[in-house]
Amino acid sequence: MWRTVFRQWVQETTAEAVQEQLAQSQESPQEHPDVQVAAAIICALAMESGGVEDRLDDKIWVRAAVGKVVLGRAGQVPVALVTAGPGPGSAAAATEAVIAAHRPRLVVAAGFAGALRDDLRRYHILLPNEVIDLTGRSLKLPNLVQGDQLPDGVHIGKLISVHELVRDPQAKRELGERFGALAVNLETFAVAETCRRLAIPMAAVKVITDTPDEILPPEVAYLMRARKWTEKMGAVAGAVWHRPGSLKDLWRLQEVALRAGDVLAEHVLALVQSLTPSNL
Repeated sequence: MWRTVFRQWVQETTAEAVQEQLAQSQESPQEHPDVQVAAAIICALAMESGGVEDRLDDKIWVRAAVGKVVLGRAGQVPVALVTAGPGPGSAAAATEAVIAAHRPRLVVAAGFAGALRDDLRRYHILLPNEVIDLTGRSLKLPNLVQGDQLPDGVHIGKLISVHELVRDPQAKRELGERFGALAVNLETFAVAETCRRLAIPMAAVKVITDTPDEILPPEVAYLMRARKWTEKMGAVAGAVWHRPGSLKDLWRLQEVALRAGDVLAEHVLALVQSLTPSNL
């Protein structure tokens, strides 16, 4: 059974490599085309941005010094989709670069987050109205929902950004209790801080991928650091070699990421397509 799973994983990763090469062959010869966009969507990882990218029309892959940039349209709204790479440093650099190059009216920090409270379940959406870091610094974000009634599975509240993945249930609960946060991720505070400094409006959309009581496998941390398909293959092979049972965990995580990416894309693009000059 697991041979079949591993073969499928290899096939998917190889397909990703082919797509990467195709994207490179389609890239504009300009490093930063002089195109103004209504919104820049910032994701850390390809698994977060993939669902959005699939749904964009008129895509152009742009050669960028920081991260991967795709220009396209969400309905009639021109957008820049940025896959920055993991970590707050990459997120800040990519946000600053896309603002300088494309002058968006809004930046949307989109991606995955871990729940710190029981009422946030997997594939629920968090629309943060505040993002904080471990030092207690706080930045307010706009309210994206009009009225008092929230759709099922949608939450508004505080998001905390940390520097390392939080895998342990006890650590998750302590983090939530200490800071009053609903969920945790790595990059959002860095994006928000950059937008504040450059005076660009910013919002965030997060999809929950793990619950407070879920123990994330140890391989997740270094798989998240792999940026190229060759590195990803090496990480998967190394994980399976050192812990054969990790293959089942990795396959489950892949399935969760694919569905979460679709849920994220649906909400992010709905937000972007609602943009008008009057609400920016």
